[in-house]
Amino acid sequence: MEIIVLVGIPGSGKSTFVQKFFPNYRRINLDTLHSRKREDEEIAKSLIDGQGIIIDNTNSTKKSRAKYINAAKASGIPIRAIYLKCPVDVALKRNASREGRGKVPVSALRFYNKLLQPPSVEEGFDRVEEIDASI
Repeated sequence: MEIIVLVGIPGSGKSTFVQKFFPNYRRINLDTLHSRKREDEEIAKSLIDGQGIIIDNTNSTKKSRAKYINAAKASGIPIRAIYLKCPVDVALKRNASREGRGKVPVSALRFYNKLLQPPSVEEGFDRVEEIDASI
């Protein structure tokens, strides 16, 4: 059991990455849960069930990732970050091909890119992996 925190701008391929490599983890995503309260409930349920958790949000800042690090440390389980490093032009192209609710406004994508702080072990992760998401 572990918590994995994905870090990446919209269009970097986070959700596709989860589907491909972590199908047995409980995917926690604010876009589908619609509230922090429901997110907290899903995390708590996963911890009780002993199921691996993958946090599939942008998780752009150290501050936004701290709650997951704190939850892992309090539960005594490992936590790692997977940073999907993606150039803005690639993310914009992927985003342009999305439809409906999956499409993110260009201004929001650029905002998250500006806000992005790459994860580090110094902030509390047991390890950090960087994936070239430009492919």
